[in-house]
Amino acid sequence: MKVLATLCAAGLLALTAQAVAAATLSPINTCFTGAGDTSFSKRGIAIGCHGRFTGDIDSTGIGHIVTVSFTPGSALCGVINTKNLPWNTTASTAISGGGGTASIAGVAVNTAFGNCGPSTVPISIDKGGQITISKATLPGGCTVTATIQTTPPISVTP
Repeated sequence: MKVLATLCAAGLLALTAQAVAAATLSPINTCFTGAGDTSFSKRGIAIGCHGRFTGDIDSTGIGHIVTVSFTPGSALCGVINTKNLPWNTTASTAISGGGGTASIAGVAVNTAFGNCGPSTVPISIDKGGQITISKATLPGGCTVTATIQTTPPISVTP
């Protein structure tokens, strides 16, 4: 009986891993843009900016953020430089209706206060294509928070 229970548990674990791995970004084979409020904090000092980015979703449902820029808000936004582009974005879980979670790998920026990253940043995506980053920690003592609307709206599919 223990062997059967162990085999069932292993099978359920394998099915769960496959379901999670199967989540992808959509629409595939599409270029997208994103824009919205973005804030970097380091040593208690916040730099609030308007972030803009462009990217694409390839035929396998992986996103690639290829350009990123920041404009004032703060006068310090113009001196933020991104590193390690493109940043690959991989879906993690899909939620009914098109929302879900994903992660952006390799996120790194230079700010007036020093380097931040690289790191993998967890994100949530709502059914309307809005990306939310909630106080993600980057090496170098930095935190990033953002609310970015994508056009066309990207989603997470199972």
